[in-house]
Parts: sequence; C-alpha cells; structure tokens
Amino acid sequence: MSIFDVRHQDRAHRIIQRALASRRMPHAYLFAGPEGVGREMLAVRLAHLLLCPSPVEVDWPTAMEKDAVTDVRPSAACGQCADCRLLAAGTHPDLAVIHRQLNRQHPDALIRRQKALFLGVDVIRHFLIDRIGTRPARGRAKVFIIREAERLNDAAQNALLKSLEEPPPGTTLILITASLDQMLPTTRSRCQLVPFVALPAPFVAEQASRLRSETAADEVRYAAHHADGSLGGALRYIDDSLFAMKREWGKQLAILARPPAGWSAHALAGPFQEDAGRLAKSFAQRDPDVSDTDARREGARTLLAVLADFFRDALATASACQAERVNADQGDVIDALAGWGQPKLGDAIRQLAQAESWLDRNAHVELTLETLFIRLARLAPRPQPGRARAL
Repeated sequence: MSIFDVRHQDRAHRIIQRALASRRMPHAYLFAGPEGVGREMLAVRLAHLLLCPSPVEVDWPTAMEKDAVTDVRPSAACGQCADCRLLAAGTHPDLAVIHRQLNRQHPDALIRRQKALFLGVDVIRHFLIDRIGTRPARGRAKVFIIREAERLNDAAQNALLKSLEEPPPGTTLILITASLDQMLPTTRSRCQLVPFVALPAPFVAEQASRLRSETAADEVRYAAHHADGSLGGALRYIDDSLFAMKREWGKQLAILARPPAGWSAHALAGPFQEDAGRLAKSFAQRDPDVSDTDARREGARTLLAVLADFFRDALATASACQAERVNADQGDVIDALAGWGQPKLGDAIRQLAQAESWLDRNAHVELTLETLFIRLARLAPRPQPGRARAL
C-alpha cells in the first residue's frame, strides 16, 4: 500500500515528504479539510511509514512530478516486513486510533454508559495520555491518530497540550479535523497544519462507480457533483438513495416554479419533513451515539442542500455561466427556475440558508418549512391573465 494511494492531495504529500527527508518530523500534525477526501487514509499510511523499519524510496507520482519538491526523494513503507504485516492486519501494538466510541471500552462503567457525543477528557486520558509514556512494543516508534478532533471538548484539548508539545521521543500524534475553527488556538499552535482540499468531481465519480458498481451512471454522477469534492459524501448519498429523493423534489420545484391556480406551497412542508426524517434515520444508523435532534437537523440540512443545488443550477443558467450543472438530468426544472431571473434566484438561495440557520437554532420545524416554501412560491413569476387568454 503506497502513501501515494491518497490522490489529489499534492500539498499534503509535499509537506510530509519534505519533513521526512529533513529528518525533522513534527511531534504533532493537524490534518484539516473536508470529510471523505483522504485525511484518515493518509494518516494511516504515514503511520505505516513511521513504524516500518525498512522504508523504501519511491518515485513521485506522474501527476505530481512537475510540482514536486525536486530535492526530495519520497519514501513509503516497504509492505513486506513484520511491522507492515501487523499494520495491514490492523493489529500493530504501536498504532492507536483514538475515537469517541472508545468510551465503551473505558474501565469506568459510568463512562461506558454515556453517549459518545464528544471526544471527552476521560477517553483522552485513558487511551492516550496514560499510554503515551510507555515504550513502543516493537521498539521503533508510536503513533496516535485522533479522529474527529473537532469533537474534542475544551477539557480534552487542554489535557492534550503537554503531549502535543513534548511527547516522548519517537512518538507522533495526528489529529484529523473537518472544522479547524473548532480547535483551540493552543491546540493549533502545537501542531503542523496539513491542509486537505476537495477532490475533483470526475475522480469522485470514478471511485464511486468502482466502489458502488451496481449504481446507475446518472446516480453516480449526481452523487459526485452534489458531494462537493467528498468521496465519502458521495458514497453516503448513494447508500441513502438521495438521487431518487432529489428527482421527486425536482418535480415539486418545477410546480413551484410555475404554480397552477389553487396550488398551496405550504403543503410541501409535510413531505419535506418525512423525507428529512428518512435521511435522519440513515444518519443515526451510521452513528448510534448521535442525538435525535442532531440526526433530524442533519436530515433537514441534507435535503435543503438538495433544493439549493437546483437554484444554483438555475442561477448559473440565468447568468449564462458555463459551469457543469449538478442536476443536469432534470434540465426542464432548471430552465423553469431560471425564468425567475438572477435577483429572485439569489433571494431563493438566501431563504434556504436562512431556513437552515433557523433549524440550527431549534426553531419550530414545521413552521420554518411552511414559511420557507411560501416565501419561495412568492418569488415565482405570476401568470399574466391577458397573455393566457390570447394563447
């Protein structure tokens, strides 16, 4: 397994390989960027390299050669030694992956019974701080990877500071976060930042098609574009059948774009809640520790983003922008919405953002959604009776 299996993260690779070549590795890294773009995969591959006693020199990938650090010869784990075999099996004693669900393995029964909504100080102390001072079992190094570091509460981050600043020799900590602004300045200042970027949509589509080979091409394409550069996000959308849901909401938006007489926009609030509830159940199945409120919020946020993509596509059409449309399979809906004109489409996108903000503040869900759809309907051009009679 090559460290360069993580693709389209050239800057991250250059930062790491330059540090390896200089033999001045930071004590702690902060891998920051969107979910599903290769952060944890690169963290694990770096751990393999640090724990391998016989790393090998490799070539820069062809796509990176022109931008590579020309005086640095990259290296990777050999993949053949006993350490590499243990790492491949997930049983290496000197690699620890710290995550919030470890509370279920804590010796304190009270902590085991708690929902793992955050990565708390008790988990950090027992599984990292109390173990970081012990000698490596295989004598080379120790690596701790912390998932969802943005869920570290302030007490846990403060408890980590000494370990981040002065870990034992040969020890490396890698924190992975999707929300850099939720990390305390004192935590950020003790880590080498490694930024990760969104993946290209064609690459996401290619990988999603490979990993979900039975999925139709239109569905894969939609998931890749809607995921905004996240392969993990695209796979979740496929697993949640979001494409079928968005097709139905496209039909509803086509009616909203040109509402017939007597049509009531607020009637969409109920179906929206039902579909958001289905998405919330899928979210809760993936993360049993999530609260019902957060699951419902995530379901609503996901569906609001589906609607927002239609309006962004319409805005691009109305402004003659050549960008690829997320909902290219429903061009009739995009054209109908584009007839609203740029100012009203901008207003519609702002209304969707405001509705999301209200839901995040625990506003009454049904009232928020009814208000949203009524306001969207008011933006639709009103039919002209005179022209209708002439037709």
